Amino acid sequence: MKRITYLTLVIALAVISCKKEKKFAEPEYIFAKWTRAVERLNYADYASCEAYPKEEAVFKEIYRDSYYADLMVTGVEGLDEKKIHQDGKGDSFMSRNVQFECSEIRRKDRKPLRVLRGDVDFIKFIGGDRVKQGWLMWNRKIIRIDR
Repeated sequence: MKRITYLTLVIALAVISCKKEKKFAEPEYIFAKWTRAVERLNYADYASCEAYPKEEAVFKEIYRDSYYADLMVTGVEGLDEKKIHQDGKGDSFMSRNVQFECSEIRRKDRKPLRVLRGDVDFIKFIGGDRVKQGWLMWNRKIIRIDR
């Protein structure tokens, strides 16, 4: 009887202590919305994905000739809730880096131009007026690889 009690206790402790970190699913959703917005030149959707969006005229100029497709997350940094940053306005936020790959597509003929690899910081405000905005993209770095 002691063995059964001991075995049950060991299994219960193993289940409790072996928690997996919850999957960070927001990047896939935000990337999908962002790539659709860039392809369609939809500024409102683009701006809703960005922590600090470019002005509409700048956005349209950047993506005038090409857009991104088939964006895929390749790595996600773990979340350190103790690591808090502040932006220039004094708003506090948490961040985590996400690596990705995608294709750059030429608008006029929809031809794939190159593969892109990069990373972007996803930030979530924990103080200030922007708390309810959820995870947003900021500080994107892209490397273009010609085909």
